[in-house]
Amino acid sequence: MRNSQFLNLVLPFVSMGLIYSTMLIGVYISSLNKGIACPDWPLCPNGFAYPPDKFFYEHFHRLMAIIAAIFTGITLIFVRKSKWRLNRLVVAILTSLLSVQIVMGFFVVSTKLNPYIVAIHLSIGVTIFSLTFLLLRESYIEIKKKGS
Repeated sequence: MRNSQFLNLVLPFVSMGLIYSTMLIGVYISSLNKGIACPDWPLCPNGFAYPPDKFFYEHFHRLMAIIAAIFTGITLIFVRKSKWRLNRLVVAILTSLLSVQIVMGFFVVSTKLNPYIVAIHLSIGVTIFSLTFLLLRESYIEIKKKGS
């Protein structure tokens, strides 16, 4: 397996793990009603420094979201060269959804957890996860075809 083939499998897989972890942390925060504990956006008052206990989960969620977004962006750069016919469309949609998701994160905080905004934010996260899975699946199929 060549390096590019390896990256086309590993990068989407790791992105999916980061996205899923971010979603789990977000749902956990919402279930505790701590989603507006930290009114500053994108990070809590201490920036990237270790947050006070009352901001820990929300700070961790936002930090995970930043890491997941960067890693998913790197994934999209590598996977866009795939020979899969719909690949460019999926990459364009994912890139747009990542931008929208970041803006929706701001609205979740600024509207003090409006349930409709929170539902949209989670739905976009699930869609990003699903499309990343689709890229992983198609990369795997493409590599298997080359190996046969």
